[in-house]
Amino acid sequence: MRASKKLNINRLNDIISPYKWLIPSAVLFAIFLLYPIIFSFVISFFKWSGYTPSSFENFVGLKNYIHLFTDMFVWKSFRNTIFLVISVVVFQNIIALFLALVIFFGKFKFDNLIRAIFFFPVIMSAVVVGLVFCKFFQIDGAVNQFLEVIGLSKLTQAWLVNPNLNIWIISFVGVWSWTGFNLVIFYAGLQSIDKNLLEAAFIDGATLTRSITAVVIPLLKPIIFLCALLNFIGGFKVFDLVWVMTNGGPAHSSDVLTTYMYYQSFQTLGPNNMGYGATIAMLMVVVVLIFSVIRWKFTVKQ
Repeated sequence: MRASKKLNINRLNDIISPYKWLIPSAVLFAIFLLYPIIFSFVISFFKWSGYTPSSFENFVGLKNYIHLFTDMFVWKSFRNTIFLVISVVVFQNIIALFLALVIFFGKFKFDNLIRAIFFFPVIMSAVVVGLVFCKFFQIDGAVNQFLEVIGLSKLTQAWLVNPNLNIWIISFVGVWSWTGFNLVIFYAGLQSIDKNLLEAAFIDGATLTRSITAVVIPLLKPIIFLCALLNFIGGFKVFDLVWVMTNGGPAHSSDVLTTYMYYQSFQTLGPNNMGYGATIAMLMVVVVLIFSVIRWKFTVKQ
């Protein structure tokens, strides 16, 4: 009996032992991710300025959620966010994949240096990138000076103040900043492809273009979807670049959900309504979860 008990205990320890290593990560996940999500969900049913000692004094029920669907600035921010996400997912992946293919099949002598140059903006702080491009697009910035030099002075303007252009400029800066990240991932995927498949395609008379479309792209589909998911989540979370370049203005014209959430929750000149800010955060969580589930379902079918 004792031997069997010891054997059962040893088996139980063998089963539990791997999960012990997950405890530190699970604790960090619970403190810095799970708890904030739960707390945000709870206070979304309250009206709280963020300054009173208790956050659970003024219960408003579903009023924050009702206001969410009638707030024109929420949907303006949502449209800007979707535009930013789509531009990042589409253009960033297309440009990065094209550059990865050129570098991989071009067999350049200094391909490592070329990849490093494209990756360099990724390691730069988004605040620094935003400040630099703000200088470019100011009235006396490099863009307007260039237009004056080539005789197009009529086109000069305060670019980031134009409500029809500022979100386009932010999207351009975002794509420029993060294309190198996708490029490195795609290049790693290209290196993992069995060279025998490409050699067989060339022996069968396939051109380089045909080999890329018929062999390379299908094999890179999981990586393309991974990059698209990461870009989608990153686009939904973008805050620093928008805040540094435009502060979400003018008149909320370049706000995305994160900046509008910040305005509602913390901004000195804003409503200081932490409960409503948490409601906007819940909208973001739901959208990202829906997209993640769709992507996971699609991957399983693959």
